[in-house]
Amino acid sequence: MTSDGDRNDKRSFLHSADHRQRLVAIALVAMLAYGSMIAIDGLVMREWLDTSFGPTPDLHIYQERAGLILNGGIIYRDLDIESPPLINYLLLPPQMIGGEWWAYEAYFSFFVLLTAISMYLVMRRWDGYRATLASLLVLLCPFALQDATWGVQDEPMVAFFYLLPVLLFLSGKKGAAAVAAATGFWTKFLPVIVYPDILLMLRGRRDAMMNVIIAVVTSALIALPFLLLCPIEFLGFPSYYLLGRSGEGSAGMSLINLLGQGGFQLPGTVGAALTVGALLLSYYLIHRWELDIWRGAMLTTVMFLSVYPMIRLGYFIFPFAFFAVWAVNDRGILLRLAPMYVTLLLGQGLESNEQWLGPAYSWALGAVLVLAGTLIMLDIARLCLKRRCFLDGAAREGPSSA
Repeated sequence: MTSDGDRNDKRSFLHSADHRQRLVAIALVAMLAYGSMIAIDGLVMREWLDTSFGPTPDLHIYQERAGLILNGGIIYRDLDIESPPLINYLLLPPQMIGGEWWAYEAYFSFFVLLTAISMYLVMRRWDGYRATLASLLVLLCPFALQDATWGVQDEPMVAFFYLLPVLLFLSGKKGAAAVAAATGFWTKFLPVIVYPDILLMLRGRRDAMMNVIIAVVTSALIALPFLLLCPIEFLGFPSYYLLGRSGEGSAGMSLINLLGQGGFQLPGTVGAALTVGALLLSYYLIHRWELDIWRGAMLTTVMFLSVYPMIRLGYFIFPFAFFAVWAVNDRGILLRLAPMYVTLLLGQGLESNEQWLGPAYSWALGAVLVLAGTLIMLDIARLCLKRRCFLDGAAREGPSSA
């Protein structure tokens, strides 16, 4: 018997569309959604955002770093920065076309489209129709829509490099996944946390060793120029991600940082220990439960974001993308994504703008909201681990548009 859902699938354009039409549809949705957001920003929102929250905090940083490189300067030596090197070079294109806010917004939006298309191209071997839906859901992810445009944040770019190693491994390109993980580390650190998941999926010590060698060689090639030109300054950047340059070890909308604003300050070493412990536990559970790469990377991501003391709202693009594979078929998971976004959005708003309630109260309400959003995220992850998704079926021997 054919269900109503299946009959609706058969009648839909995306179900009957071929591979090229689906790519065009994804691109058109991206242009409409992100183009509209950028236009509204320029016409309406920019002045209000600057008045209510202050000027976009990171835009001038992107402009300064990219401008330095374009003028022949060397980061770390000529400018003290805390980020890995590649992210600064990846920011050259928008700076080369003027460096205005709209150039960066369009550029960050392009990386969301790149993520969506990459997901579709890899996952269409399992189910072309549902791979398209998952890609469109990621494309319309509110965390990405907000950060790529009005927020002018680079997290949508980071999300692409975070997911790329997992997608490459899912497609069977194990060596390329190692290269992508190493490249991602030198772009924004975070992709390195899912690399152990990839190693856990490899069969045999020899395969794992070869994969590590590929990652190490890639890292050495990227780091070598900076080690030669400015070794001391260059080696200082990881301290930001481990304990923080200030030594406090917390920032952004994390629960640890919000509690610190309320006077309950935890040493940076405690935050680092919690993060390492959560990651090690996730790797153990992946091995114990024999999870596949998509579920394993999802679990690691969720556990990491639950305790990491320096999170931003844009980091939740990562779990949203993992959840999308289940959300296209599971209404319960899909409907949970909205309250997850709203609670985390309001939590960040209170963290970044104390004038609404005053510093005596904003941190406490912010902590409650962030905790609520985190619990919703954990509940979605629990459901995903228990339920099937379209990736659980057999992959075709080569891409398919079906």
